[in-house]
Amino acid sequence: MFETLDYAVHEGVAVLRLNRPLQHNAVNSLMSRELPAAWAHFNNDATAIVAIVTGTGDKAFCAGADLRDLPSLDGPASAATLESIRWTSLANQVWKPVICAVNGLTVGGGLHFVADSDLVIAAATATFSDSHVNVGLVAGLEPVSLCRRMPLQAVLRMALVGGRERLSAQRAYELGLVGEVVAAEALLPRAFEIAAMIKLNSPSAMARTKQAIWEATELGLSAGLQNAWRLVMEQLQHADAAEGPKAFTEKRAPRWLPPEGR
Repeated sequence: MFETLDYAVHEGVAVLRLNRPLQHNAVNSLMSRELPAAWAHFNNDATAIVAIVTGTGDKAFCAGADLRDLPSLDGPASAATLESIRWTSLANQVWKPVICAVNGLTVGGGLHFVADSDLVIAAATATFSDSHVNVGLVAGLEPVSLCRRMPLQAVLRMALVGGRERLSAQRAYELGLVGEVVAAEALLPRAFEIAAMIKLNSPSAMARTKQAIWEATELGLSAGLQNAWRLVMEQLQHADAAEGPKAFTEKRAPRWLPPEGR
């Protein structure tokens, strides 16, 4: 299906692997084009309720953009838009839940996936750094997004010191960059454990919940609450909103409708 990615669904859980291990899973021009297609496929895949994004191998999750084959922009540097970099589920407005399982080295652009995933777990051997300024590039998109997860001081230190200093998995946990640290061999089993709990919930309710939370980070409190209320009212018109209470009173597992591409 893809040349630089591996996509497979296991009992409702999609696993999306960045699959260039010899290049530390760096994003090249082809992967940059394949990622939006992969997220669209996941979004429209009725068999997939939750996704795990991870890297192939045990050394690197993602080393950022491949400097030998940089991702293409959608125009010249003076006119290129942010639409050039749609690597993550959030950038593609995918409202299904996404778990990021960080299996190793994470540098620069690799932080996009960490910043934009809903839940982040890391192997104890994982490290995090941002080397943009070391090669004359602006550390812009990733740090701006990471400000939603980490203290400003920590974000600035990562961005300005650059790749000469790496955060350990434990330090990343202390700063809120990741939510859980596990042994390397337990990373994917733990991701699947979390996914197994998530997939028992109403897909439509989770999609609107995720949308309400992420959009609130941009809208602010008052507008965010109004937007969340709109989504609450939308969900009340969905069949799952009646099925949940019915299943609860009948003491049975709910029969949710399959996820819809939104």
